[in-house]
Amino acid sequence: MTEFWEARPVLRHVRNYARAEGAGPRAVLAGVLGNVIASTDPDIQLPGGGSLNLCIAYVGASGAGKGRAERAAQGAVRLVHGDDVQRWSVGSGEGLATLFAVSRDGEQECRRAVIDVHEVDGLAALAKRQGATIMATIRQVWSGEPIGQLNAAARRYAPAHSYRAVFSVGVQPERAEALLGDRAGTAQRFLWVPVSDPDAPRHRPPLPAPVTIDVNGIGGTIEIPDIAREALDEHRWHVLTESGEVDPLDGHALFSRLKVAAGFMLLDERTAAINAEDWELAGALMRQSARTRARIQNTISETMRRSNRAKAHAAAERDEVIGDRKLERAKSAVLRWIEKHGQQTEGALSRRARSDWRSDVPAAIEALIDDQAIVKVADDSYALRVHVDPRSTSDNASSEYVDSGSTWTPPGGLKPDSPGQAERVATALANAQKDTQ
Repeated sequence: MTEFWEARPVLRHVRNYARAEGAGPRAVLAGVLGNVIASTDPDIQLPGGGSLNLCIAYVGASGAGKGRAERAAQGAVRLVHGDDVQRWSVGSGEGLATLFAVSRDGEQECRRAVIDVHEVDGLAALAKRQGATIMATIRQVWSGEPIGQLNAAARRYAPAHSYRAVFSVGVQPERAEALLGDRAGTAQRFLWVPVSDPDAPRHRPPLPAPVTIDVNGIGGTIEIPDIAREALDEHRWHVLTESGEVDPLDGHALFSRLKVAAGFMLLDERTAAINAEDWELAGALMRQSARTRARIQNTISETMRRSNRAKAHAAAERDEVIGDRKLERAKSAVLRWIEKHGQQTEGALSRRARSDWRSDVPAAIEALIDDQAIVKVADDSYALRVHVDPRSTSDNASSEYVDSGSTWTPPGGLKPDSPGQAERVATALANAQKDTQ
């Protein structure tokens, strides 16, 4: 963006001041634009009654430099008429209405303010409160609409265009869902600026002296260049005709560009008309904003994918553990039933099983056969291997089986008629297998 910063002396100054303070130039510039807009009278409007009220999202990890950028913005450019701009932290939508409220006598304690949200988590927490109005109020403030309500108990109401407000929100990329997830177009109303500076010099340059800007507009409608009007008209035509070629919510981003252009106009100490250069400078900053917002969306999507993968793996592991436990339960039960009742068919074994692991009986039978704990006999029944007459097995592999009169002793010293032999068969066979490995 070298060409951008060299377009005007004040832009070059903002970049140099930001780097001298160790802050991101784009974030500092956004802060400067916000401050100069906040210093203007709310009667100054864009065509069609459009408000200059602005929303800025400072993007970076916690502690990455939002506060530093805001302090640098206040230091880099001093405003002759900026002393009456108040700075507040947001508490609720109702609180904003109270801040700018106009009394029954027409008095207003706060007319211009920068509203600060240090972390987007705070905004998310406010939005989750039952009956919360904060997100809707932010959108109303951005448009300069009436906010609050009138009732007999209290007056928390600010008429349209009776206040000038600039929102300043710190946004950690992985926690930006509070803004990006709002389906009413809140995100498109924000100017998204990174607090980083990839091209920062290794050593800070000297700190330049601040510049002073005198903006003394007292009201009226700002003129806009033809190129801006044509862009707004074309977008509106596509929305009206439902052409499908534009996203209706992008109209908010286009109007945000017009607000930013007004900020460049004011920074040039003009109040009557936005020129084509203001519009182009705003376009460059808004394109950067769109790229920043897209990167955040990608970060959120990737975070969600990782979370879903982790949940899927955890669920799979849990299911595997549960499955293993059910299989072991089924194997123990099959051995116990065959020991107690003699040869059993698969159907008989399944009928004895509990419903929650009945489906595991076939697998348990196969596993026990593989473990050489039981054997399938001629009539499709299953018996303990040490009880089977070799002449009755399905494969007639007589050398592997022992009848009740055999003197063969299984591994571990187990004899055919030993009490509780089903469990010991399984243990002995398992130990024998380990010894052969």
